[in-house]
Amino acid sequence: METQLLISKNKIFYFEYFKIFSDLVEKKSFSEAAKANGITQSAVSQQLRTIEKHFNAQLVDRSQKQFRLTQEGEKIYKDSQEILRLYGKLKHEITELGSMVSGTLTIASTYSLGIHTLPTYIKSFIERYPTVDIRLNYLSSTQVYDAVTNNTADVGFVAHPQTNRLIEVNPFMEEELVLACSFEHKFARRKTIQIKELQGQSLISYENSSPSHKSIMTLFKEAQVSIELAMQFNNIEMIKHAVEINRGIAILPTNAVSDAAEKNQFKSIQFKNTPYKRPIGMVTRKGKILPISVRKFIHLISD
Repeated sequence: METQLLISKNKIFYFEYFKIFSDLVEKKSFSEAAKANGITQSAVSQQLRTIEKHFNAQLVDRSQKQFRLTQEGEKIYKDSQEILRLYGKLKHEITELGSMVSGTLTIASTYSLGIHTLPTYIKSFIERYPTVDIRLNYLSSTQVYDAVTNNTADVGFVAHPQTNRLIEVNPFMEEELVLACSFEHKFARRKTIQIKELQGQSLISYENSSPSHKSIMTLFKEAQVSIELAMQFNNIEMIKHAVEINRGIAILPTNAVSDAAEKNQFKSIQFKNTPYKRPIGMVTRKGKILPISVRKFIHLISD
C-alpha cells in the first residue's frame, strides 16, 4: 500500500490511517477493513490504537458488543472523509496535468439500456478518447446498484432510479413507452391506442422485482384496467420474442423496439393522448473521486 504522511508538531502521522479508519467505520468490521486494505486484522487494530494515541482520544466504544464510535470517533470520521476527498481530488488533478485521457471506464447497465440506449454514447466516447478501456457489464437493476456501491463499476444506468445514502442519481433521459403486439393480434392495425382498451389482455412483462414491471403494473392500477400476466422474463429480448410469436402484448421502451418494428418482427403502437415514459438515471457512488475518464464520459452524455 502506498504510504502518505502528515507531519504536525514533529510527529509523523500516516495518511493511510484515515483511509483504514474510514473503511473500519463503514464496514463495522475489523476483518472486512483488513481485507479491503490488504493487511491483517491485527494491523487494523494496531493502526486504530495509533490514531487514538495520536489524538489522545478513544474512538471506538469497546464496552459495546456492536461496533460503535465515541463522540470523538464520529468527529474524526467525519473530518477524515473530507481530508480523503480533498487528497484524492488533488492527486487526480496533478496526475491529469499535461496527460492524455486514459485508464479504464467500467459501466454497469441493465440489459435493455446497455443493448439499445448506451451504444451510441459509447461509440462517440471511443471516437473522442480511444485510449480509454471501456467495459460494459449487463446486470439486473439490483446488481447495478451493488456494482456502483462496491466500486466494481464507475457508473451505472437503471430505469426508475432510486437514491440512498451511498448512491447519487443524475437524470439521464426519459424513454417513451409503446405497446408491442404481433401482427396476428387484433391491435396490429392500430396506430394509436388507449390503456383502457387493454382490459383483459394477456401481458408479457419483466420479473416482479423489476422496477419497470412495478411501474407498468402501477399504470394499469391507476387506469383501473385488469390484465392477465401471461409470461414474465428477466430481460427485454425474451419479452420481444414472446410478443413476436403472439403470446401476449407488452409495454416496452421505444428505443428497445424500434429495430424490431422496422424489421416487421412485431407492431409498435403509440399510446393516444397520454404518452407514458420511464425515467432513466445514471448512478454513481456518493463522495467518490471520479477519474478523468469517468468525468469525461459523464460530461459527454450530459451534453
